[in-house]
Amino acid sequence: MAWTVDRAFEDFHSAITLPGDHRTTANARKDWIVSQLKGRLTVLEAFAMGSIPKYTALSGHADVDVLVALHYGAHIEGRKPSAVLSTLKTALGPGAGAVRRNGQAVTVKFQSWPNLDVVPASRVVDDAGRTTSYRIPDMNREVWLTTKPRTHDERIADAASARGPHFRQIIKMVKDWNRRQPKRLQSYHIEAIALDGTWSWSDYSWAVYQFFQAAQSQLSFHWHDGENVAGYLDWQAQLAIGQQLRTATSAANSGWYAAYSRRDHKAAIGHFKSIFGQRFPSYG
Repeated sequence: MAWTVDRAFEDFHSAITLPGDHRTTANARKDWIVSQLKGRLTVLEAFAMGSIPKYTALSGHADVDVLVALHYGAHIEGRKPSAVLSTLKTALGPGAGAVRRNGQAVTVKFQSWPNLDVVPASRVVDDAGRTTSYRIPDMNREVWLTTKPRTHDERIADAASARGPHFRQIIKMVKDWNRRQPKRLQSYHIEAIALDGTWSWSDYSWAVYQFFQAAQSQLSFHWHDGENVAGYLDWQAQLAIGQQLRTATSAANSGWYAAYSRRDHKAAIGHFKSIFGQRFPSYG
């Protein structure tokens, strides 16, 4: 229960956030992966990435993403993403499960939290031999994608420092909204939309409204860091997600207007609860 919109957002953030610093756990899982692959695949490098190192993880829905850079000539050259993922799954052994829905990782389930999403990759190097990016698989389209996870993490950290604590908090809120939708945006796409946003993040209501509004125009094409990060969405997904975003945008606009033009926090909280669901506090 909350009497103001800001308090409702604060309580909602507390309810969905994975508490604590779990980077040590993430690194331990990464070390286990390396040991599991030793002697089976040539791993040049491995590191944890994703929501846990970026502090954007959701309670109850956070797994550890581990990128494993494999020897290009031995394991990737001339092979389709599906073949590389199949090879990785075999090398990981009986604990390996299905390929993740986005077609980019093999999931390994553990009896205790967290599970692992293992992403195979090849290094891209410059003339001096320095790694500039990585190529990761998209089995759904049978293409290789360029990614710069360390650069991306740095940009999230810099943006959070410059824009304030609401930046990371709202990313988590949108991810929680996204996971409950019939058609979903990829987490990286959500973060790219947030990074490219030029609006103020000082007010929860305004920033949430602006995010949903901006996202509508970035479904068919969103150029970010040298890649079209919307390329995974076919036209049917674009239509479905577009409708989901329009519904959320309308409710967020009504919530912002109720709170800051009419000072009606009860109505505003009701609008935002219609977006974010039962874990968003009720008024009172």
